[in-house]
Amino acid sequence: MFSLNSCRRDSRDLLKEFPQPKNLLNSVIGRALGISHARDKLVYIHTNGPRKKKVTLLIKWPKTVEVEGYGTKKIDAERQAAAAACQLFKGWGLLGPRNELFDAAKYRILAEQLGCPDERWYSEGRWRSKSGPSLADISTCWRRVEPDEPIQPLEHSRFMKPARKEELEEGELEEGELEEGELEDDAIDVSNYLSMTHPEARTPSRDIRDGFSLEMTDDSTAMRALTQFPLPKNLLAQVIQIATSSSTVKEYMQFRTVGTKTKICKLTLRWPCPLTFAAKGRRKVEAENKAAALACQKLKSLGLVDKNNNPLSHAMYNMTSLRELGENQRKPCHIKVPEATLHKIENYLNHYPVDSRDSRPRLADDMMNLSKETGSLSDAITGKSYTPMLESEEVRLSQNLLSLWKRRGSGWQESHSLPVDSHRETILSAVEQNPVVVIAGDTGCGKTTRIPQLILEHAVLEGRGAQCNMVITQPRRISAISVAQRVAQELGPNLRKNVGYQVRLESKPPVRGGALLFCTVGILLRKLQGNPRLEGVSHVIVDEVHERDVNTDFLLILLKGVQKQNPGLRLVLMSATGDNQRFSQYFGDCPVVKVPGFMYPVKEYYLEEILAMLGRHRHRHYDIKQSDEECVLDLELITDLVIQIDAHGDPGGILCFLPGWQISLLLIHSNIPMMDQQSIFPRPPPGVRKIVLATNIAETSITINDIVHVVDSGTHKEERYDLKTKVSCLETVWVSKSNVIQRRGRAGRCQSGFAYHLFPRSRLDRMPTFQVPEILRTPLENLVVQAKLHLPEKTAVEFLSKALDSPDIKAVDEAVILLQEIGVLDHREGLTTLGKRLAQISTDPRLAKAIVLASIYRCIHPLLVIVSCLTRDPFSSSMQNRTEVDKAKAVLSQESGSDHLAFVRAVAGWEEVLRRRDSRARDNYLQDYLLYAPSLRFINGLVKQFSENLYEAYLVPTPSDCLLPSSACNQYSEEEELVKGVLMAGLYPNLIQ
Repeated sequence: MFSLNSCRRDSRDLLKEFPQPKNLLNSVIGRALGISHARDKLVYIHTNGPRKKKVTLLIKWPKTVEVEGYGTKKIDAERQAAAAACQLFKGWGLLGPRNELFDAAKYRILAEQLGCPDERWYSEGRWRSKSGPSLADISTCWRRVEPDEPIQPLEHSRFMKPARKEELEEGELEEGELEEGELEDDAIDVSNYLSMTHPEARTPSRDIRDGFSLEMTDDSTAMRALTQFPLPKNLLAQVIQIATSSSTVKEYMQFRTVGTKTKICKLTLRWPCPLTFAAKGRRKVEAENKAAALACQKLKSLGLVDKNNNPLSHAMYNMTSLRELGENQRKPCHIKVPEATLHKIENYLNHYPVDSRDSRPRLADDMMNLSKETGSLSDAITGKSYTPMLESEEVRLSQNLLSLWKRRGSGWQESHSLPVDSHRETILSAVEQNPVVVIAGDTGCGKTTRIPQLILEHAVLEGRGAQCNMVITQPRRISAISVAQRVAQELGPNLRKNVGYQVRLESKPPVRGGALLFCTVGILLRKLQGNPRLEGVSHVIVDEVHERDVNTDFLLILLKGVQKQNPGLRLVLMSATGDNQRFSQYFGDCPVVKVPGFMYPVKEYYLEEILAMLGRHRHRHYDIKQSDEECVLDLELITDLVIQIDAHGDPGGILCFLPGWQISLLLIHSNIPMMDQQSIFPRPPPGVRKIVLATNIAETSITINDIVHVVDSGTHKEERYDLKTKVSCLETVWVSKSNVIQRRGRAGRCQSGFAYHLFPRSRLDRMPTFQVPEILRTPLENLVVQAKLHLPEKTAVEFLSKALDSPDIKAVDEAVILLQEIGVLDHREGLTTLGKRLAQISTDPRLAKAIVLASIYRCIHPLLVIVSCLTRDPFSSSMQNRTEVDKAKAVLSQESGSDHLAFVRAVAGWEEVLRRRDSRARDNYLQDYLLYAPSLRFINGLVKQFSENLYEAYLVPTPSDCLLPSSACNQYSEEEELVKGVLMAGLYPNLIQ
């Protein structure tokens, strides 16, 4: 499509030559195509300027072009645009020297010479517009698209008010009817069809494509249907409820109404197959009733309503013939191609033969590499497309930041002084002069909240605040969010927008230019895929690096390479109790800045003193001479100690470290939703003692201000992988000395405190100084896949040999062999087509493979639910109620006997009670099946995230398709044996035979 502004002559001369331009255009097109009006071929699009009216005339025959016209009045602008179009027609030879018309045969020849084949004259050719369709397009003429065009759903188009026929000439649209951007690039086209039930009856225009059916009709037909069905909405609801046994019809019947003066309603039915009807009316209710009446008329033609316009019985609706009818509705429409066209296609293919070397896998690979080929980068701070900031914009933002910072003043720092503040100059100097700095900050020094602010302040005061954009990683979700909120509070209301966070399923990014983004390590690893050099980022701060989780070690490998490509990037590693000299050596003997912390006095008790305090002398599980292997948790002892502290201890909260989810008061655990995790921070009312039960998630980065007593069980859960059995499991093991120090520190952050260690002093002496890095004790399959995404040219052994602690080569080889066995890697360790798609899904490779297979076998939703439930258990499981949970699973699994299908039914039932909006029914459902509502909400978020992953992997057209029961990708979701088979294929070879 192109504009012909250069072809316009002076408007006066054009109007002299073509005094009735609009009529002349209509006459030419009408005679050429043998139609009585040219409404569909001429569309006038109006734009109101401050002084003049502008009209863009879209001409769709003999080829698609645009011309423009201007005038003080709307009609003047339209006539000028029409005159310009007449001049264009004359230049093409469609008008004689005196503007006389030709006969239809000559127009056929002329149009073919201009590139409009005669076979398509009487079908509406494809066209694209930046504006919306006219009402004539909506009500009378749905065109058939080319085979390679995507079908756009009707809801993507918005319709404006209709033209008043008594006021407008033929082909005109009322002013304001079409606005810029109201139609997608491709228009919807639908062809006529014959009713399957009554072949002799001609039905309104319809298109069937991938199971989607769209029907339109004129107003008189809708009025007749409304006369036949006076209460159509009630009838539809009754039919659907009886047929589907559903208590609500919202899932199966959806109305959408648009328009101002004239309302246009689109009704979508998802039973017995997807059908869409549209009708217009002066009021919304009128339009909806007409659309519903058309739907009732269609259902009656299909035999789904009896002769008295009443619903059938449930049994009749579920007969085999009805199911066959639904399948037939989804079958493609057969068309007859004229012999002449077939000869032309054959000649074309003979002249341009198909290249047989071009295969589908190669196309799939090209799709997967699309983002890399285009060279587009994502902004690591905002997540949007990255473009370097203009110098003028950078100066403006820096000046604005300086002004806001000066307004903030320095009183905040004086009133909240921390030990790290006295080392400000040393830290800033080290960061400025060295690409990597390790900060060894003791517990309570303020490194987590204060150092990012000090770096930002330094940049702002030097007038380059807009260049300072930091990503600060935290090991856990709760840490990232709570620290971001604390820093935003300290920066004050004017600079709060410069602080943000991003964790799994939750995001609040900051504005770019002087930005602090707190995120988990996994989030930064995903960002590195879209921006491998971290362009636009000035500093990366890795907090709590001493924890040595597998993602942090993996991140350090990548950051070491990123700095070679982006020398301006500054890396700051912050650790409390780790082996800081090892980090320094890993990054080329970079400087280590030591910052002493501040802690209030903490009085420590070990098992010997605790037993005496409780009036005991020995305990079977906590014998001072117990073996190194024995690690047993005694809940009775912990309970007695907590009661003792509550009865005789100083006022203040109790923080109890447990290896897992054992009992239920205030829990702080990675499997607890963020909303519930946040409940540990507020102080309780007077007379109430807070008791927080936590895993090692509460060891670092978060501070609960009113904690005075810490009960340390001395244990935690670790994932251990056995190379011989190839099985990984969570084991309860003794913590390290560094963990003991961290836990003790939680009691002395804001006041003097007490630490109760439920192990003897001799056990402390035998504990390792640091815990074993996770990379040395977990399966490596997922790590290998991620390594191939970031550095595909290196083998897995080469990549992981660069880690701070390299895993056993045999373990790496085992991971590679397994990935090759399940089809993720080829024999050269390159990602296969399956591997590239699978790598986009944020879960274990085997579970990700099951999701990919589900997209192929069209049973996506149940697999997404199963994988989400394997990530987060929806049941309220504990040691005490395990039997009851097993019984609930057995009820949900029904005759299938499958825990995985029990997950699917549990989530489906939860969604059903949510739709009812009945709080009592919701609570009863959770109680009956021992389900945990926050976990179900988290699972729902995971399902949506996996849907996004499938879309990013080019496996579904839109993420929402994964959630719709009626979509093509869920066509066989009710086939339980297929669902189990797909899951088994994904988990292979982890099968018990």
